[in-house]
This record gives sequence, C-alpha cells and structure tokens, in this order.
Amino acid sequence: MKILIIKPSSFGDIIHANPVIAALKKLYNDSHITWLVFDSFKDILALFPGLDNTIVWDRKGGIKEFARVVRLIRKEKFDLVIDLQGLFRTGLISFLSGAKEKIGVPGLKEFSNIFIREVYPENKNLNAIKRNLETVRYLSGQKINPEFNIKIPKEVKETGKNIIDNLKLGPGEKVIAMLPFSRGLSKIWPLAYYEELATLLLKEFEKTKIVILGNKSLPFKTSGERVMDLCGKTSIHELVVILGNSKVVIGGDTGPMQLAASLDIPVVMIFGGSDVNETSPVSKKLSILKKDYPCSPCRTSPICKDFPCLKDIKPEEVLGKIKKWI
Repeated sequence: MKILIIKPSSFGDIIHANPVIAALKKLYNDSHITWLVFDSFKDILALFPGLDNTIVWDRKGGIKEFARVVRLIRKEKFDLVIDLQGLFRTGLISFLSGAKEKIGVPGLKEFSNIFIREVYPENKNLNAIKRNLETVRYLSGQKINPEFNIKIPKEVKETGKNIIDNLKLGPGEKVIAMLPFSRGLSKIWPLAYYEELATLLLKEFEKTKIVILGNKSLPFKTSGERVMDLCGKTSIHELVVILGNSKVVIGGDTGPMQLAASLDIPVVMIFGGSDVNETSPVSKKLSILKKDYPCSPCRTSPICKDFPCLKDIKPEEVLGKIKKWI
C-alpha cells in the first residue's frame, strides 16, 4: 500500500499530524508512506522515524513547481492520498495524483471538498491531533488513540552539539527554554512578563540556565552568563536539540511547544486567543495557564488590542507551574 500524506505546513500542524503515521502503519502492515512538505519545514520530518519518504515542495516556486510536484506524485502511483491540510491547492494535488482513493480531514476549506472526500463533518471542539486521526478512523472503522513517534536521530544531535557545548553547563545545571514568539498577537504573552519570569527563575533555581528561542531577534533585557538569547540564531535541528535537553519549556501556542510536548519534555503553555480544546498538546507533562473571557477563544479574530486574557496571567503564576517540573 503506497500512501501519500499531504501536510506541507506549518510547524505545529505537522507535529499534530505525526500520529497518523503510526496509525496507518498499524492498519496497513505493508504500507510505504510518503509526506508532501514545504521546503521550509522539511527538517521536521527528519524526526519522524516511521516515515518512508518525503517530497519537498518549494513554496515560492509558483506554477512550474506545482506542476513538478504533481508529475512526481503521479509517477509514484499512490494507492491512497490523505489530505490533512484541506485547502484548495492541496485538494487539487490530491485530485491530480491519480490515486485510487483520496480523502481529506474534517473541516475542508476553500472548496477542496469538490476534489476529495471529507471523511466526517467538522467538529470545532475536537483537538487537532484527533482531528487528523479521523481520516484513519474512517479507513479502519475504529477509534484511534494518538501515538506519537518522534525521535531525535544521531545526525540531528550532532548538528546541535556545538550549541549545547556553548551553553557551558556546569555540574547539575539544567536548561529552561522560553519561546516568547508565536504567529498572531493574541498568542503572545507580554515580553516584559517573560523578562520578569526569567529574573524569578534565576533567583529560585541556582543551578539553571535560561535559553530564549524564536525565529527573530528581540531586545531581551534580562541578561548575564545564565541567560542565552538565541532568537533568530538556530536552525530547526539546533532548536530540536535544545528542546530535547531542556528540563522544562515555557511559551504560547507555537509549533516548537508542540514538538517539546511530543518529545515528552514538560511544557508550561500560556494560552490567549487560541482554543485550548483545539490546539493543546496531548501530553502527561503539560501545564496550561489561561483566563476565561466572554470573547475567548478569539482565535485569529481578536476584538481587542490589549489582550487582557494574556496580561492577567502573571509571572508568579507561571513560576508556580514551572516548580512542578524542576
């Protein structure tokens, strides 16, 4: 059974889709699974040991690249295509694949349902991880429990070795990672709170070092030899190695937070506009902080500019959750 999973982006969404691989392998013992991914996220798939192959799609390649991807997919002669993105262009690729069966995740958008079969009606209260697994439930007729299979291979560890060495950890010292950034202001806890939290952590735990992570630089005021600002300075694989070596990870609703949780690293997750039911990780080592407001969750359509749901979560409260894991 040759299967193509279409989930080209984004970081967190790709992590959410990982359990589909294990579920398909159980359902089809002889399956060979390929994943279609945008070039900017291809390094994430190196962490998926159950995956057999990848097709990389240059996001900026235009129509020529789209045609190349379609030709390559048709050449593979897939038996089954599962569209977990559910957009017009991914639905069109599914349709053009030539596969015998083409199905899509619940909640197909942009009229992609004219190209593929939507397995079940959308349920907005369903966690995104379980939503992806609805495709396998449709194929098997059985309820599927999420089972992550994400590992840091030796070559990835080697890539990030220098960055761990640069932390210069002393005997018994632990790493606490902070991820202040996210897509959308309604997900970002105030930077001043992260700075205050860092100060509290340094006082509370003497044998710790704090690493600030993100895809762009920021003026982080808390400094010193125990704080390393690596924002905008790490590759995906270096980020993975730091997370894998962290005692606890703190941040909002971001892909790296989802990855840390899937690696069984304790995470303290601060929710603002995101829907906890939809995007919280599936993990036993998860602490969630959120404040309920009549307008929450606002998702990508906030009606305010000051985000009191985030400002009402104070650094002392976050510190209390972190203590559980250190």
